[in-house]
Amino acid sequence: MALVGTLLFCTDCGNLLDREPPNLKKITCKVCQCNNSNRWPLTTQTSSRPDAFPSTLQRKHHGKIQTVDPNDADSWPKTSQTCPRCDNPEMYFREMQLRGADEGSTIFYRCTKCDYMSRTDN
Repeated sequence: MALVGTLLFCTDCGNLLDREPPNLKKITCKVCQCNNSNRWPLTTQTSSRPDAFPSTLQRKHHGKIQTVDPNDADSWPKTSQTCPRCDNPEMYFREMQLRGADEGSTIFYRCTKCDYMSRTDN
């Protein structure tokens, strides 16, 4: 029997052996019928680093971050949303997808009069 990590192989033919309870002293290979010692580990501890399994999704997550710059709000389109602070009937707005693709977008508003900013999650 050869123990590699948490896998147990037959010493004669290399077949992967089935896991058996620790009270059984021998495991019989189903391919060559060789008896192998039952040395399965009772516990296994595995550890890894966050960067051990890199993925495309993780790289995208750490890529470009969307930010809202209040200074460029003058170029945003206007809507007839009422400002909650000064009751101005007109506000600039901008829609951004900040959360997952399966969730709604976020709309940012900026008052054309007092520059108050608010947001709504759709």
